[in-house]
Amino acid sequence: MPKTEPSLVGALILLVMIAGGVTGLMWEIFVFVRKRTILSPARFAWRIVTWLLIIVVFFGMFAGLYLFQPTDPKIAIRYWSFFLAFAFFVVAFLVVSAYRDWRWLMSEQFRQKVELYHQLGEELRKLSREKPSPKEDAHEQ
Repeated sequence: MPKTEPSLVGALILLVMIAGGVTGLMWEIFVFVRKRTILSPARFAWRIVTWLLIIVVFFGMFAGLYLFQPTDPKIAIRYWSFFLAFAFFVVAFLVVSAYRDWRWLMSEQFRQKVELYHQLGEELRKLSREKPSPKEDAHEQ
């Protein structure tokens, strides 16, 4: 089997993906530091772990294809077997993390709706005390 050289386009795509992961990580940090998010510190930590895992997977692909390039097939099989198993667990972690974030976001939206309805009820109660009802107006005339 002839040995093929890795493509420059593939390397550039992986480098852009790594840069995108780093950009996402930095964006998440800046938003949290500026307090423009509703994330708790624990949720923020999980988000950072998620972004780091994404970056590690992309960098592992880049390293395996362009930096490491083992000549011994056994080493290559071990590396890619370990890496694919790791990538599978990262994807599973991402799915669970996304599901937990979705559930948390739905509960947060529900809590905000309940709070808004409570405020609306308070405002309606205040209005009903201040203003006489239409039945009372009819009886006075």
